[in-house]
This record gives sequence, C-alpha cells and structure tokens, in this order.
Amino acid sequence: MALLERDAIAGFGLSAEGEGARIRIPLAVNADSMATWFLAPLARLSEQYDVEFDLHRDDQNFTARLLESGTVMAAVTSESEPVGGCRVEALGSLRYVAAASPGFARRWFPDGVTPEALARAPFVDFDRRDLLQQDWLRERGVDPWPVPRHHVPASADFSVAVELGLGWALLPVPHAQEGLADGRLVRLDDEEFSSPLFWQQWNLRSELLDAIAAEIRAEADRVLH
Repeated sequence: MALLERDAIAGFGLSAEGEGARIRIPLAVNADSMATWFLAPLARLSEQYDVEFDLHRDDQNFTARLLESGTVMAAVTSESEPVGGCRVEALGSLRYVAAASPGFARRWFPDGVTPEALARAPFVDFDRRDLLQQDWLRERGVDPWPVPRHHVPASADFSVAVELGLGWALLPVPHAQEGLADGRLVRLDDEEFSSPLFWQQWNLRSELLDAIAAEIRAEADRVLH
C-alpha cells in the first residue's frame, strides 16, 4: 500500500518528504549481479526518489521464489517464465570464464584440463545453491558430486580464494579480467559461459516500480551481453 500511496502523491505533484513516508522497495538479486552491475542503477535512483532499497541476495535460480512468496516486488532471475502476477523481460547474459591460479593449474592440470583431471581438482562454490561450476563440469562429462569443493559465500573473497589457489571456479568476466591480464589467473577453457538473466516484477501499475525497472534495464544494456 505504501508504494501505491507514494505514486498517488507523485501523481498529484506533491512530495512525501517531511511526512516520514520513505518507501521501502524489497528486491531480489544474485550475488554476481550485485557485485558487478546492479548497485549503480540503484544509486542513481536513490538520487531521484525518496526510497529505501531492501536487497535480498540469493542464487539466480531461486530469486523468483521470493517473488512468489511476496517477499520482494521484483527480482533478477534466471527464469524466463513469469511468476504468477508478474511480468518479465530479458536483461541479457552475464559472462563467466573458468579460471584458476597458475600454481593450481600446474598442480592439478599438468596434462591439460581433461575430464579425468577435473574429476579430481577441487573447485570453489559460492554456496550450496551455486550450480554454475557443477553445470560446467556436467557439460564436460564429469559428475560433479564426488569432486572436492570449497564454499566461499562472499563475492570478493570468492575471487580471492581462486587467485590464492584454493580451487578453480567460474568467475564473472568483469572480476576476472584484471587477474587474467596480470597473470594472477589463467583460463581453463577458451569458451565463456553465459548465464541469461531476466527482470521479473509485480504486474502493478506503479510509476515508481516502472522507473526502477527502466534504470535496471538501461544498466543491463550497458553491461550484459
């Protein structure tokens, strides 16, 4: 109701400032999007609107569940089918590269990145809902479940763990570029892995929510592929 009231006030050309009517907007987003591109449009929006953003972080395969439960008003998700009562639009794909430290690669892949070597080499997962590394292994004919893994549930620390040689992982290209350029990281594969992302939001007539969607979409157009 607060969101509807905020739009009604704006529609009359009035301001809610001074009335203690800051609007809280709960949004769901995956960790890699939050770390690479999602915060910049929110910062711009906060300069235009008297809002508070309440971010819920989850894997992109699960953020839509927060929409279903009514916990959030909109979400960055991997699901292209709209949740009931929501509308959806494609944002683009976040690109990843399989990478490891040079020392890790020498130790675990002396004869190349073969299925046999991948079945033994430890990898790093963000958390227990992170399926990127497991999907990448399956594409190469490797059952991921017996493979050793570490869980590092923080975006910056996740990249550091890979650079330090804890394991290999799929890193967002924006995070991996500097390490690949200066030799702290090496690629395990020439191909990049793309994760399509979508924006789902309540199917609500709201100028504010639509303005948020437009700013998110504009940033995605600049950053995603």
